Amino acid sequence: MKVKSLKSQAILWTQLTEFADLDPQSNWQEKAQKAQIPLTLARSLMVSIQEAKQELIRQTGHDQEVFQAWDWAQWCRMTHVMETMVSENLSAPLKQMLIPLLKEQRLHPAYPVYLQLRQKWLECEQEQDFTSDAPEGDVFAQHKIHLIEECLLDQSALLIETPTKKVMSIIPCKIAFLEGELSLVAEETHEHGLIALPLAEIINIKKSEKVKAARANSHEVAEFISALREMSDKETRLVLKIKDPQHNKLLPDYHFLGKPYLVTNPDGDLIWAAWVEPSNELFEWLFEMRHKIEILEPGELVLDFAAFCEEKERKIA
Repeated sequence: MKVKSLKSQAILWTQLTEFADLDPQSNWQEKAQKAQIPLTLARSLMVSIQEAKQELIRQTGHDQEVFQAWDWAQWCRMTHVMETMVSENLSAPLKQMLIPLLKEQRLHPAYPVYLQLRQKWLECEQEQDFTSDAPEGDVFAQHKIHLIEECLLDQSALLIETPTKKVMSIIPCKIAFLEGELSLVAEETHEHGLIALPLAEIINIKKSEKVKAARANSHEVAEFISALREMSDKETRLVLKIKDPQHNKLLPDYHFLGKPYLVTNPDGDLIWAAWVEPSNELFEWLFEMRHKIEILEPGELVLDFAAFCEEKERKIA
């Protein structure tokens, strides 16, 4: 895995943070091409930023003048500088000064926007393959995800066909893992009820000519997903202690995190908490950070994850 130079990393970070100020209706594709950022990554980033901004609106009631003198890009850059400095071997007095400031940044409702930008930046600088969590080699699954993300940005409806040959017109709201399957949460165009469909059960998909925004807001979509989890009795509150958080992926792709909470302890470690659905996909995310995390709660998940790691390392060996 090739890592880019410090100069090119800094340039790329500056270019990526500018996406935080872009409107989804703007020509973000042209900006991505000029910055040599893959369109797949840029599209996913734009969707993630819009979802984070919607959550901010839900919490604060507005998205303007959130930072007073800062714009989105400047605020994200400032946060990144603080995260980077705290990870360095600073003197104790300087670290004691920075940690309370960083704690306030991590508590800010806009912090998830920064996390989305940083994760994509890490993927870019390491020159990873910009693919989703769809099954490897499943080109049609990738096509479905890309088309859904385009509609999320364009506020376009979709026409889909199910295995029973039923054709439905829907407005996509969110892609998320539900009961271990990558699924689409969408609103029916006519009845406006929310539905959840595993992507594997969509056998045909295309964009509709209708441009139509969903009536359901981000809070209603979140409540719908939480209700589905409650019925399946698979939701649990996961609490992690994460060391060196600026180099770890704190928001797993396509995992719905219920009531997320981030706080910094006196040592600068990040305490991460959210309602999650335990699954192999969640364990894969934890496995990537296994040397930097401690699972504080729940106790039963610690044992399940230990068994997962043992099996995973046995297969690797």
